[in-house]
Amino acid sequence: FTSTTNYLRRRFSSGDLSGELDDQPEAAGGDASAAAPAAGTNAAGSAQPSDTDLSLNLRPSSATSAPSSPARSGVSSLLSRGASLTGRVVGGGGGSAGRERQLTLLVVDDAHTDWAKYFRGRKVHNEWDVRVEQAEFKDLSLWSSSESGATVSMAAMRQGTKVVRSFRPDMVLVRQHVRDGGRDDRPFLLGLRLGGVPAVNSLHSLYNFQDKPWVFAQLQSAQRRIGREQFPLMEQSFFPNHADMLAASKFPCVVKVGHAHGGLGKVRVQSQQELQDVAGLVALAG
Repeated sequence: FTSTTNYLRRRFSSGDLSGELDDQPEAAGGDASAAAPAAGTNAAGSAQPSDTDLSLNLRPSSATSAPSSPARSGVSSLLSRGASLTGRVVGGGGGSAGRERQLTLLVVDDAHTDWAKYFRGRKVHNEWDVRVEQAEFKDLSLWSSSESGATVSMAAMRQGTKVVRSFRPDMVLVRQHVRDGGRDDRPFLLGLRLGGVPAVNSLHSLYNFQDKPWVFAQLQSAQRRIGREQFPLMEQSFFPNHADMLAASKFPCVVKVGHAHGGLGKVRVQSQQELQDVAGLVALAG
């Protein structure tokens, strides 16, 4: 399930699920009876995939990406998506567009990929330059207004001194996990949404992928429509909290606690006794 979810996350986060202004929640079909064993979860809405894919499946490397990387083939598609998102910004002079003929793209990613190189010399609407502001979630903060939009503050170290500067993004591209380990940056997504900042990978899809049980429930809905043979899924059980971890349907099994990525919070359980031992640890972890 983890590998399936990671694939779908990359697929959805790199594509145009639908226009950010056109996203509408889809009622979940049927009751969700299974998901990864985890702590209690909350979710809102459902992710709705479309047929468009920007084909930007970039993975972090040990060195900064070069402009000659094969992933550049997807930049043209990204620019086309950006043009559709920023049409009203350009026409209305919102964000940074009112001050100079450039659009500010906020990229939430680590330093392994230098996104500014991919957009150097490229234009949106054939005349608007793209200025890239790149930082990780931990270095970003924002405040939003329903009237004036979102203002983002970005912290950076320059000559040993922490410098904070603010700007108004015209569009955003998120390439980091929104919720991982000890961090939960969903409030940042909410601020972007309230401020009306359009996103290349829609905020709707990003928000709905933060809870694995919710994602698995949507996969189950697809399985009921397509059929088990055409759309097989791994059998799973879900426990809202440690007190409900009474029994698993099969052993051995893998218990996943919480919403971290990269193998964190995961343990293999061989028997009912081991499951109870894990439940005790979950109780202490809260």
